[in-house]
Amino acid sequence: MVEIDRSVIERLIRGEDRAYALVVDELHGLIYRFLLRLCGDSGLAEDMTQETFLAVWNGICSFQGRSKFKTWVFGIAYHQYLRQRDRRAVETVELVEWDRSDRSDQSDRSDLSAVVAETEEHALVRRAVYGLPRLYREAVCLVHLEGMSYREAAKVLDVPIGTLKSRMNGAFRLLRERLAECEVEGDEVQRPEGMPGRSG
Repeated sequence: MVEIDRSVIERLIRGEDRAYALVVDELHGLIYRFLLRLCGDSGLAEDMTQETFLAVWNGICSFQGRSKFKTWVFGIAYHQYLRQRDRRAVETVELVEWDRSDRSDQSDRSDLSAVVAETEEHALVRRAVYGLPRLYREAVCLVHLEGMSYREAAKVLDVPIGTLKSRMNGAFRLLRERLAECEVEGDEVQRPEGMPGRSG
């Protein structure tokens, strides 16, 4: 990944197309993935991504360097999402493909049961995250899926860092509860007839 440093930003301010192309090349995938995780619609996420980079081009002079450039762009993307959500009125949350880039090719099928179990576990976590209330899901996406610090995520969401931490705590609490419920439900389904349930 090429570092988007001050020299690139200055070239962008001067209106250099090559600097803009560099910014798009470096950040397009990250922004698209973030928006896709928020809205669950690939076509809408692509539209919002394009709108985000258009806003970056038109508004670069307002970037004051108080945060990382990437954080600033994520903030623009988040506000594109909010505007789109308000226009649509009804929030759409669908299960979408998680980041495939960090999955190795599993050519060894010798332990198929372990592969299936891992896949089911990832799917369970995905469903739990996508089922979180919007404010919690946004925080989890930025901190745990995009790897931002609490401070960076708070800037993107335009909230105090204490609010961001509170949302993360709430998200973790709900995730623990829902994953525990799913574990119990799965145990009930798999338990042979006549086998007693868990005690305590």
